[in-house]
Parts: sequence; C-alpha cells; structure tokens
Amino acid sequence: MHKHEVAVVTGDVNASSNLSEIEARKLEYLLNNCFSEVVSKLQSAECEGFTNFRGDSWQFVVGNPIMAVRATLLFRSLLISQSILELKRKLHSSASIGFGSIRFLPTDSSSAGGGPAYEMSGKRLDLLRKRMPGIGVAGLGDKDQYFDSILGVIDALTRNWTALQAKAVSFALQNYSQLQISNRWSPPISQQAINKHLISAGWPAIKPALLWIETILEGCFLNNNLSSE
Repeated sequence: MHKHEVAVVTGDVNASSNLSEIEARKLEYLLNNCFSEVVSKLQSAECEGFTNFRGDSWQFVVGNPIMAVRATLLFRSLLISQSILELKRKLHSSASIGFGSIRFLPTDSSSAGGGPAYEMSGKRLDLLRKRMPGIGVAGLGDKDQYFDSILGVIDALTRNWTALQAKAVSFALQNYSQLQISNRWSPPISQQAINKHLISAGWPAIKPALLWIETILEGCFLNNNLSSE
C-alpha cells in the first residue's frame, strides 16, 4: 500500500469528440503507447498505474514527484508528435498534477486508484476543463499558484509545437544533448536542424523554468518532510 508522497497526473484530450470511431480506437492505443514510452525513457520518474478512461482521458502515478512535471511534458510531447503521425491531426491534452499520498493503484477490478493525490488531481482537472491554460497543479499549498503561472506559459508554447518540434523536445526532456538527439533521430539529421527545432519550440525558455520547478519540488519533498506516515 502506497503512503509516501507521489504525484498523480490526470489528463483529458482536447477536441476528442470530433474523432471518428476508428480514430478514437487509435487514440486509445496512442495514449497507452505514450505512457509506455514515458516509463522506458524516464525511468527515474518511476511512473506506474496507467489508466485510460472513456478512450480520451488518462491518468498515471509518478512515484518520484520531483519528476512529475517533466513526465507530464514528455507524455504531452509524445502525444503531439504521434497524433500528427498516426491521426494526421495534432492532439493536445489538459493535464493536472496532484501531489500527496495514495492508498492504492488501479487494478483489474478498479478503474482508478485512491488517495488524496488522486482526489486533488481530479478536482484540479475539472477546473482546467473550464479554462485555459491546460496544465495546473494541486497539493503544494501556497506554491500552487506560482507553479500554475509558469506552467501556463509552458502550456501556451506547447500548443504551437509542430510534430518535429515536439519530437525534439521529447529527447531534450531526457537530457540528451543536441548532438545526441541528432544521432538518435531516424534517419539522423544535423545538429543545426535539432537546434532550430528546439529554439522554435521555446525550449531555451522551458528548460530553465523546468529546472527551477524541479529544484523547488526537491526542496518541498526532501527538506520539508512533507511525506505522510
């Protein structure tokens, strides 16, 4: 039974009601695939407990809450690049991050986990559905509004990403250098092309903001002893 502090990320794909039945089935596959890639490419985040609701809503737990925002951005960047490739349209998703403890993860007999982090994440998403920007946090007390302000700017940048920009950022979120990204691209492209994609995506502004967020989260969870007993 999980009781330590984690993060629960809950999301809702925007404009999914316009998808055909075939596209909706593909979306369900894409969401599961995006999560699998987050698990394998960002192992330090310790993601688990993925659940897909109604085909267009999703949820997972980030066992290392310091990495919650990075994991969320990686999931969203993968969704953008893969939806353009597979569905020929760019799909965005609102995402709420609830910080706190959990009592149990989803199982074959339950469609959702339980605990304060789940509850805060779900309630925060309900508010996001009614306005933009489409990303927010809950559970950090008076720090919530500061995180929301920064994440709102990041969200605005992500909504302009092309498939190539989203793909480049997905590698950058894994801390690969531009040269490493260019070599991992399929087929490989020049470092200059990677640099262009990242600059156009706003990564030079996102990176320091993300590092600041993770530094603050590290202070919250490691120095202030916020873990539940």
